[in-house]
Amino acid sequence: MRRLLLLVTLLPLVVPPLVLPPLPAVADEAAPAALDGALNAAPADAWPMARGCPAGTGRSATTLRLPLAERWHRGFEKTAFGAVPVIADGTIYLGDLDGTFYAMAIDTGATRWSFKADAAGFPSAAAVSLDPALPLVVVGDDTGVVRAFDRATGTPVWHYETQGEISGGPTLLAGANGGRVLVGSQDASLSCLQLADGTLLWKHSIADQIRCSPTVAGSAEGDRVFLAGCDGKLHVIDVESGDEKAAVPIDGPTGTTPAAAADRVFFGTEGGGFFAIDFQKAEVAWRSQAAVNGQSYRSSAVIAGDLVIVGSRGKAVEAFCRADGKRRWRHPMRGKVDASPIVTATEGGREVAIVADSAGKIAALDVTTGETAWEFDAGGGFSAGAAVAAGHVVIASDDGTVWCFSSPDG
Repeated sequence: MRRLLLLVTLLPLVVPPLVLPPLPAVADEAAPAALDGALNAAPADAWPMARGCPAGTGRSATTLRLPLAERWHRGFEKTAFGAVPVIADGTIYLGDLDGTFYAMAIDTGATRWSFKADAAGFPSAAAVSLDPALPLVVVGDDTGVVRAFDRATGTPVWHYETQGEISGGPTLLAGANGGRVLVGSQDASLSCLQLADGTLLWKHSIADQIRCSPTVAGSAEGDRVFLAGCDGKLHVIDVESGDEKAAVPIDGPTGTTPAAAADRVFFGTEGGGFFAIDFQKAEVAWRSQAAVNGQSYRSSAVIAGDLVIVGSRGKAVEAFCRADGKRRWRHPMRGKVDASPIVTATEGGREVAIVADSAGKIAALDVTTGETAWEFDAGGGFSAGAAVAAGHVVIASDDGTVWCFSSPDG
């Protein structure tokens, strides 16, 4: 079994830097984060990419009714999962660390099709195109190959090769000239591909590995891509050209995906700093420190109203005020929280953050107070977060089990 230590090398620059040579929307995944403060979210019936939408907010338009009940779980022998599931049209798409990529029915967990990669594994999430003219699912592997499959049949449509592991899931964008795929690689490059056939449109390189998913948000000058890099910088890149517009220094490397809201992006680092970067001004708006000294952030953040919520390796979930970075609450967990939380509404009008830890606990926390609204002990630990769509919550564990929850009568 290929158990990959996905972020163990993300300690302060122990990996030698790699130096390389130098839209009308047609689907929900296309819309960038708005400057007026409106928040992007995944549609109610799909979770099309790792953080739900290009802006990386981790939000869903689905409404859940608590308490959730286990709908099914399915164990896979001699393997593990390290990625967030993605969901569309009642199908879960998920690869394991031993190189099998699955399409599974969300109502039963049954396999609809599978693909086996030779000498490769799938540490990152896939991304699903919601454009009916391009019904593809795109995923990268740990050898640097990006593949697109027909969603219905699993037939390979195209592939593209990088020179490093794909750790962060692709981000899909729609546009007047066809859909695009943004994908980062540990070869320190960000590639922009044509969704239809995988043709390279542009490539941008930084000074060290890229482990996050690319985040996309609108700016006054056009749409921008945000990369929080292992080179200790937040990179701001033009979506159309691939040209870098700014690079804001942070306290060290990170592999977390930024969450964009209004004119800021939010993310934590290996150094234990949690940042809000004003990308219009290309400067740090505020920085907070982890509550436990020496504990890093490997969880991507989620936006919840005036809060930003993130998991900590200090065995807790923390909520910061978006405006000034003040810590509003801290909820202790049994294990480290590397899995990224997601936020959805519940019947009754309140929102909950769904999060899992390395000790196998899954919890729904009230976003306002941090109090537990529902919890479940799954046994095996989680290094990747959940997906939610059509009233279902799906999450995959380090011990090779996929879990699905829904309302008791769902």
